[in-house]
Amino acid sequence: MAFSVNTNNNAMAALRSLTSTQNNITSIQSQIQSGLKVGSATDDPSTFVISQGMRGDIGSLKAVKEGLNFGSATVGMALAAATQISEQLTDLQAKVTQAENDGLDTSVLQSEADEMVNQISGIVGTANFNGINLIDGTGDPLNVPTGLGGSSISLNVQDATAATLGLSGLSLEGRHGEIALDNNFTLAEDNQFTIAIYDGDPGNGGTVVETHIFEIDDSNATTDELLAHPDEANNIFVHGVTVDANADSTQEMVGKLAEVMRAEGFTVNIGEDGVIDVGKGGQYTAITSETAYGNGTAITGATVTDNVGGTALTVIDAAKNTLGSVLTTLGTFSNRLDSQAEFTQILTDKLEEGLGILVDANLAEVSAKLQSEQTKEQLGIQSLSIANAASQSILGLFR
Repeated sequence: MAFSVNTNNNAMAALRSLTSTQNNITSIQSQIQSGLKVGSATDDPSTFVISQGMRGDIGSLKAVKEGLNFGSATVGMALAAATQISEQLTDLQAKVTQAENDGLDTSVLQSEADEMVNQISGIVGTANFNGINLIDGTGDPLNVPTGLGGSSISLNVQDATAATLGLSGLSLEGRHGEIALDNNFTLAEDNQFTIAIYDGDPGNGGTVVETHIFEIDDSNATTDELLAHPDEANNIFVHGVTVDANADSTQEMVGKLAEVMRAEGFTVNIGEDGVIDVGKGGQYTAITSETAYGNGTAITGATVTDNVGGTALTVIDAAKNTLGSVLTTLGTFSNRLDSQAEFTQILTDKLEEGLGILVDANLAEVSAKLQSEQTKEQLGIQSLSIANAASQSILGLFR
C-alpha cells in the first residue's frame, strides 16, 4: 500500500460519505419543519406538479363553498321575508272573515287590512341581502357557482309584491267575476274578454271606472292588429294575448290569458273544475266574452258570471297560492344549495386527503431516519478523523 501526503483516498471517501449523510439530514430536517416530503419541484418534479394542480382545485372548491354560503344567505333572507308575508296573509284572511260579520264597522277593518297590505310591501322592499332582492320581481337571476369548470345553478327572481299577489286596493266588500270553461273551450283570432271595473255595487249606483279588453292574437293569423281601439283617456284599455291555436293546448292558452291579466293587476285563480276567478283589488267586476264595441267574436265554450261571492277571500286564497309557489321555489333552491355545499365540502376533504398522501411526510418514519442519519454522521466524522490521522504515521518513517 502506497503512502502519500498529497492524496488521502480514505479521507476523500470518508468526506464523500459524510457529505451525503449531512445532505440527507438537511432534507429530513426540511421535512420535519414543513411536514412535507415533496415541498418543491427538486424533491419530486412530477408529484410536485400534480400536487400544485390539486392545491388549485382545493382553492377553487373553497371559493365555490363561499359562493354557496353567500347564495344560501341570500335565499335565506328572501325565504324569511316570504314566510313573514305568509303570516301577514293569514292575519289578513282572519280580518277579511271578520268583516263578513254583521254589525261591525267595515271601514275600521278596511284600514287594518290596508295597513297589512302596506306591511307586505314593506317586507318585500327590505328583503335585501347585499343589494340583492329575490322577491321583488325585478333584477337578474341569482347565479351560484357549484363546482369546477364554471358550473352553476340559477334562481329566477320571484315576485311576492302586493300587486302580483292581487292585494293592491283590496276591498273587504268587493266581489269578482267567474269564467266557466267547458269541453268546447278554445281561443281564436279576435276573441275578446271585456272586464269592467266598478267603484261600487252596480245594483246600488256603482259606475264603471275602468274597462279592460283582452283580445286574442293567433300567431298563425295573417294580421296581428288589435281590433279594439283603447280610449285610455276614459280608462278603456286593450291588451293583446298571443296564442298559437295550432300548437297550444287548452291549459297553455288559459295560462297565457291569465299571465296577461295578472300583468295588468288582476287576480286570477284557475280552479281544477274549469272555473277561472278574476278580480282586481276586491273591486266589483263584470265580464263579457265579447267586446262591448261589437267588433270582436264571442269565445266558444266560455260562460261568464259577474260579481260572484266575496272576492276578498278569493283574492287572499289566490295570493296564498301564489306565495306558496314562491315559498316552494325558494325552499327547494335553499335545500339544493345546502346539499351542494355539503357535497363540495366532501370533495374538498377528499382532495386534501389525496394531496396529503402525495406530499405529506410520515413524521414517525422521518424521525427514525433522522436518528439513523445522525448516527451515520457521527461515525462519518470519526471515520474522517481516522483517515486524516493516517497521513501522520508517515512521519515515523523519517525519525
